[in-house]
Amino acid sequence: MNEDADFYVGYLPHSPTSLRRFVQRIVLALGLLVILVAGLLALLQMPFAKSYFEFGKQRDFQGTLIAEPYPTLIVRRPGQAGPNEAVSAYLLVAPGKHGADTLIRSSTGKHVTLHGQLIYREGHTMIEIEPGSIRVAESLPATAMQTRDLGPLTLTGEIVDSKCYLGVMNPGSGKVHRDCASRCLSGSIPPLFIEQKSGKQFLLVGREGKAIGYESIKAFIAEPLNLTGEVFQRGDVQLLEIEPREVLHADNLE
Repeated sequence: MNEDADFYVGYLPHSPTSLRRFVQRIVLALGLLVILVAGLLALLQMPFAKSYFEFGKQRDFQGTLIAEPYPTLIVRRPGQAGPNEAVSAYLLVAPGKHGADTLIRSSTGKHVTLHGQLIYREGHTMIEIEPGSIRVAESLPATAMQTRDLGPLTLTGEIVDSKCYLGVMNPGSGKVHRDCASRCLSGSIPPLFIEQKSGKQFLLVGREGKAIGYESIKAFIAEPLNLTGEVFQRGDVQLLEIEPREVLHADNLE
């Protein structure tokens, strides 16, 4: 037996020098490996979308309320007037997982003021209305909004709920968000269709531009889909009018 060999004896106050140095090198190497793996995992994560929910920050808005296809506030853009005035269309929702149909029912078609919190992403804006804040502005005329038919289009993407996708949740899409999206859409939150490659947003509507029912799309939420429909431009929002019975699951998405 080699008399110079180092042995660890548990009751001694210190381990042999060579053994202690070996263990220190192993611990240091393992620590560096953990840091490297954590860094690689962080780099491989999808970046968060630039979406925002101004929670707790109440703003004042004024515009014309419309109910179809979904509750919307039509707002004149600053400096615009006359027959060719430009307008923005802000989708409206209630607090929680609820649409704003009940909140606006008595004021539809009128020019109003209201309070709410902004939700926005990539140029698309939504307002979560503060219940009881809608006031009719009698002295102001209602703002009209023209709709242009842009023709048929076939797209690949997924159906999401607009409230979460625009900013309340991040990410607000994909299968990990399916259950939440289903609850929001069943509560009358307007549905969006997100084109896969470009990320372009389309407000999803049914035949004749009517609101599309939850039962018609619940089997397709957060699923890869192929949709063919007619595209309409209304203010700064594009609507995709589809026949729900013709929705198809995409066979293979890259």
